[in-house]
Amino acid sequence: MGVHQTKKTVQDLDIINQLILGDTSNEKSGIYILPVFTCKVEIAAALFGLKYTFEQLGLHYSNANEKENGQLFFGVKQPKDCEDSVFNQNILKICHHFQITSKCLVSIQDDDADIKLDVNEEASQTTVKVKDAAEWLMTLFWEKFQNESLETFAITPANEYVAVAEPQTNMGRMARKLKADQIVKELDLTQINLPNGTT
Repeated sequence: MGVHQTKKTVQDLDIINQLILGDTSNEKSGIYILPVFTCKVEIAAALFGLKYTFEQLGLHYSNANEKENGQLFFGVKQPKDCEDSVFNQNILKICHHFQITSKCLVSIQDDDADIKLDVNEEASQTTVKVKDAAEWLMTLFWEKFQNESLETFAITPANEYVAVAEPQTNMGRMARKLKADQIVKELDLTQINLPNGTT
């Protein structure tokens, strides 16, 4: 595979590996990677309403300063008690409603990672070893979001200029919950029952 093994690329691969592997060690797990260009607060509220945990990543170009908006991506993790079909259906409803036309699903089972890509209505699927998944994602998914001048980019945890902030007050948390409940109902999303301590 023609991925440059520069220091930046190694850092990018580390961040992607942390995202797709998380706490799991050879267990069955799933994660959707979604570019979020608009409606980021509403999408985050929908995920909150479903009790789906997600990471926020930024894709930044080499000549951009820290305050310039990079491209925001959500890495949405499938809850352990959520069936594949329910997780997929909910994410696809969110994508349809918020007009997210590109997405990537990484399903991990034992040592294999099944990668399903749908980037600008171009679909593809491949199965690779988990240890090779990050490199495949760099080549097959992340590089699709390069800008027109094909500048070098870095994948980082999203900074405060790009990320959706966690509400800091009780009113903010209540507003998020109300918005989440409204979106979950409006999109007819299927919620899973989790213990109360997970919100």
